Amino acid sequence: MDGGDIPVNPLLRREWIKFQLRLRGTTLSAMARELGVSRQALGQALIQSYPKMERIIAARLQLEPWDIWPERYARRQVKTTRGKRRSSCLVKRDKHNTAT
Repeated sequence: MDGGDIPVNPLLRREWIKFQLRLRGTTLSAMARELGVSRQALGQALIQSYPKMERIIAARLQLEPWDIWPERYARRQVKTTRGKRRSSCLVKRDKHNTAT
């Protein structure tokens, strides 16, 4: 499924998501029970940014979160490289100065 038919209007989008879940034989409440979280925790992603729950909902719909909520992820795309840790470039050395 592509994200071409996802409503832009947030209210319509919420209903679209719930409808799509019902088509797949589940609901937000059933998913919450499976995950061991409250229905409100899962439903919060329909109202405001909640990346963990967005990923779970998107996975169930076989979409990416940014396909469903592009306005939330457009802001996250702009990242700076300043201040990032370069742990992949660091090599831990022991007291004899040999790589471990």
